[in-house]
Amino acid sequence: MSAEPRALPPIVEGRWSLSRWLLALACGCALLAGAGTAAADDLGLTAGTSVLAVTPGLAVYRDPGAAMTFEQARQAFRAGRFQPSQRPWPSCGFTSDAVWVRFAVRDESGAARLWLTELRTARMGELDWYLLRGNGGLEHLAAGNLRERPPEMVDCKNPVFPLQLAAGESAEVFLRVHSETAVHLPLQIWEPKAFASAQAGNEAAFAAFFGYLAALILMSLVFSLCTRDRGYVLYSLSLLGVFGIYFIVSGYYLWLHLPGGRFAVQGGAILTIEYTMLLMMAYLRYFIDLPASMPGINRWGGRLAWCLVPATVIFLLGPYHIMYPLVTLQLLLFGVGSLTVSVLAWWRGNRVARFYTLAWLSFWILFAITQLQYRAWLPMLILPELQAILGVALGVTLFFLAMADRVRQVRRNMEQARIQVLGLEQQALREFQLQMQSQQRLIRDLHDGLGANSANIELLAERGLREKQPDGKEASLKQISRIALENSLEVRSLMDSLDSGGISWSELLEKVRSRAALVFDPAGVTWEIAVSGELPEADLPALAGLSLLRLLREGSNNIFKHSFTRSVSFRLEFTPQACGLVIEDDGCGFQPDLARSGRGLKHMRQRVEELGGTLRLETGLCQTQQLRAVNPAQAQACPRDLIRPNPPAGTQAGAVQSDEFFSCTECVGTRLTFDIPLPLRFHDPSAAPAGATT
Repeated sequence: MSAEPRALPPIVEGRWSLSRWLLALACGCALLAGAGTAAADDLGLTAGTSVLAVTPGLAVYRDPGAAMTFEQARQAFRAGRFQPSQRPWPSCGFTSDAVWVRFAVRDESGAARLWLTELRTARMGELDWYLLRGNGGLEHLAAGNLRERPPEMVDCKNPVFPLQLAAGESAEVFLRVHSETAVHLPLQIWEPKAFASAQAGNEAAFAAFFGYLAALILMSLVFSLCTRDRGYVLYSLSLLGVFGIYFIVSGYYLWLHLPGGRFAVQGGAILTIEYTMLLMMAYLRYFIDLPASMPGINRWGGRLAWCLVPATVIFLLGPYHIMYPLVTLQLLLFGVGSLTVSVLAWWRGNRVARFYTLAWLSFWILFAITQLQYRAWLPMLILPELQAILGVALGVTLFFLAMADRVRQVRRNMEQARIQVLGLEQQALREFQLQMQSQQRLIRDLHDGLGANSANIELLAERGLREKQPDGKEASLKQISRIALENSLEVRSLMDSLDSGGISWSELLEKVRSRAALVFDPAGVTWEIAVSGELPEADLPALAGLSLLRLLREGSNNIFKHSFTRSVSFRLEFTPQACGLVIEDDGCGFQPDLARSGRGLKHMRQRVEELGGTLRLETGLCQTQQLRAVNPAQAQACPRDLIRPNPPAGTQAGAVQSDEFFSCTECVGTRLTFDIPLPLRFHDPSAAPAGATT
């Protein structure tokens, strides 16, 4: 029997069919994935492309030894050691490694075109550009700040490599970057016309920025000459440092082939930063007036300023990739410290610190935004370099406004101080005038009191010497004794008042009583002193109290010498606001014209006005017709409207003698009224109200 082949069970046959389908699906997915990776790896440049960011297809590798060749880098890429970039603008920071980046491009425009690849940073030390074409051709360009620019590259402050592609051609680009500065890799591919247009706008922005800084520098120097304010000089010198910093880091210094370009890229940047920081510290010290407002902070600021000099030397001698981050940290700490000091000064009431605070806030806010954009944490609306110069322009403008506000505030303070000085001068002049017036009063009192009494003593002594009758000599001696006693009381009163610095109202009344008794008792004139109201508790100033005593004394003397009175009354009326003094007698009165021209009454008016009061003189106030006889001598000294040669109607004729004159017995001969404000003190004659004197 021949053996027949056995058929596979249907279930087994079905299993084999499912396995084939799964294998085919896996192979298809692998092919699609490979095709997708290849498509994503190549950057397509079409006819409508104006600018294209290289980041989506960029792969990065860091060479620690910085000795890898191009072929080794190509093998490392094939081995999968390059890592795709995760940031729009890759940044490796400060590193001693050589950084390799690789991307592939394919021309899809349908015609041969020239494209420009720009590395949008001007501070890379060494750049090696390798273009590997599809046919195996290799092109190499060496550039960077430490090398001469090759003629094949575009003349621009940033490295720009030409990329000539044929229609449909694909190529690989390897770029090696090795630099002591921070490594940033913002790569873009431009269509030439679009690049020229964007470059013109970029250059215009920087030209406007540098022109604005130059205008502020010149303007501040002019203002310093006009205002004689050294703050504008410090501000302009600080702006020179800012100008130098951005002129170096933006690449213009090297692009213009200025001398010392290689040093400027590293050491020049450090020098300008340290110089600007030193000037800004001096500007802050002057602007907020730290020596007066914050002496402790000012001392520490001076010490830190002195530390900048050796620190600058250390930063210049040390490795740049280590020292420059320290300089940046130092600048950051200075900015935070300056902002803190300005906020503290503003909180303490320094209004001019507000613009200074806003200037630092605006600068640091835009600086922080720029750093976040470099790390792809925030979207980039404009180029970070343009955003940085915008922040600086805003900051220096606010600094300028702060300086102008400070000058305005200083001038306002000077004007207020000038007004205060004028007020103090006027007050000092018034006090000096019052002091001189006090001295004149004292001299006048000594002259009118002691001087007059001394003259009387001299006259009485001479008369006594000439007098031959004993009674006459005795009368002269009695008068001399009385005047000497009066002088003694006067000197004692003056010395007591000056020594004590004041006199109480009760002591004043006691002196008035003593004076009245001394003057009126020997002449047989009755007198009384009446007080109404409460005596003030406060003592009188010495000279003011003496002046009031002189008023009462002068009034008593006038009554004793001229009124021929028989009775005198003194009334003192006190209220919380004023003191009223009334001296009244029943004598023959005054003639108004003679009273106004008399020296004694003139002195009394002056004293009352110096005390801020008023004086009122009333004479010849007749109330009844009760008469009394007076002798002819007394009648000749009295006004004729009070003394009549004949008695009025109703008088007994037998009682009248031919040589007798008559006056009213109840007429008020003289009434002196003083109204003086309390507390008693001398007033400025130019400011005192004019006393109504009649």
